Amino acid sequence: MAKANLDEFAYQAIINLILENHYRPGDFLLETELAKSLGLSRTPVRHALGQLTAEGFLDKKKKKGCFIPSPTPEDARNVFYAREHIEGLTASSAARHASEDEIRQLLRLVEKEKAITDPATRESKRTYVSVNENFHLNIARISKNRYLEQYCRHAFWRSNTYIFFFDKYYSGKPEEGQVTGPRQHMEIIRAIENRNEEKAGNLMRQHVRTTFEQLFIKL
Repeated sequence: MAKANLDEFAYQAIINLILENHYRPGDFLLETELAKSLGLSRTPVRHALGQLTAEGFLDKKKKKGCFIPSPTPEDARNVFYAREHIEGLTASSAARHASEDEIRQLLRLVEKEKAITDPATRESKRTYVSVNENFHLNIARISKNRYLEQYCRHAFWRSNTYIFFFDKYYSGKPEEGQVTGPRQHMEIIRAIENRNEEKAGNLMRQHVRTTFEQLFIKL
């Protein structure tokens, strides 16, 4: 595998480990340990940790290494505020650019989301996380704006750390009326399909805002 691909693989693998709750806030991510578990040399792991630190996903202490910063209400508010506005733009742009095939792909993701009946199982959690991520990042990709796509990806992954640590859906205990994702996702897709840029943007902003409001109760 080429060096750039190894760096990208390490980067994505470390993010997945964090999002799948293998690490908690305050935990240090040890270069040697990660390299061994991922079957990589230390170099791509070091590069990935450096990139994640530069992006604010991780923090670093001198002579101790990289660690997951403790969540704070202020940081959560800031990252969801960024997501709300960035993803509002990606949804509006997607309504302008989406092909029929891309819309079908989004619809298939929502069908997978609806098929999850027991969020308490580990496999269901992994499926939901993957589907939800693909939905949001696919819309960013469909926007055909690589800058928006990049910013969306970073903000989404950071916000996911809060969702995992505090949201009851991901711990298998959804409250009544809380699991609104599939319905809101479908409304966003219909607005994109109808080329309604304003509505798509507004629905996406409301969707992200709803996620934050549900989360903030737990912070």
